[in-house]
Amino acid sequence: FKMDVSKPKNEVVLDAEGYLREHKIQDLFEDLLTIVCHKQPENLEQFLVDALKQRKEHNSRSIVYNEAELQNIFHLFDLKSEGHISKTQCREALQTLANSEYHFKQTETDSIPDKVDLFTFIKL
Repeated sequence: FKMDVSKPKNEVVLDAEGYLREHKIQDLFEDLLTIVCHKQPENLEQFLVDALKQRKEHNSRSIVYNEAELQNIFHLFDLKSEGHISKTQCREALQTLANSEYHFKQTETDSIPDKVDLFTFIKL
């Protein structure tokens, strides 16, 4: 008697892959890895706990960049200091900030207004 376990294994793998995609687990770990490499904290475990808490507080938005860094990027693209940037400039700025292929592709599909002010940019 030989039992075929390949089908259930494939179903388990497919279920796991679906779960990872649905909950954006790879994106979470890419964000965490990026911020750990950037900050190189002494107490890694506490740093990761704090980073996850921050992510939860900001409704799962990226935790890699703080508000001051996002403001600096916005001002780099707002060369004339008009207080807003175009949709194209915003998309380029967001692509500059993308720390994964997923985030980069997201900039191409995100709905971006024709004019983007600093507040809107930070929310994106």
